[in-house]
Amino acid sequence: LLNVPAGVDTGSKLRLSGQGEKATAGSPPGDLIVTFKVQTHHFFRREGLDVHCTVPLNLAQATLGSRIRVRTVDDRKVALRIPPGTQSGTRFRISGQGIEKAGRRGDQYVQVRVEVPEQLTDEQEKLMRAFAESAQLRF
Repeated sequence: LLNVPAGVDTGSKLRLSGQGEKATAGSPPGDLIVTFKVQTHHFFRREGLDVHCTVPLNLAQATLGSRIRVRTVDDRKVALRIPPGTQSGTRFRISGQGIEKAGRRGDQYVQVRVEVPEQLTDEQEKLMRAFAESAQLRF
């Protein structure tokens, strides 16, 4: 059984004394050195003790503001306030929700990606055109 230390990094080594092979018959076993390789995750990306992720927002959430729930590395859900007018690419920091190691804890950074609908119904298109005209937007 191997206890993996919290916050282990790729390349970290762990020595298990006396768990290796014997050099010669009758000699004591040597040490076993375990080298860690941390796998990538489909949602989180790690930079030191900080964790980064990207979450989608719809056009209404970005324009009007919203509250979203974001998953943390501890598999909890944290409420994040999105202010009105948030642009795609904006990053928010959730303090203390990163990797814990040696009594320190990093932060979680959430980048938002505003998703624009690929298709609109006739009614939605009519409303979008009315919005664009009232805001004097070119289209």
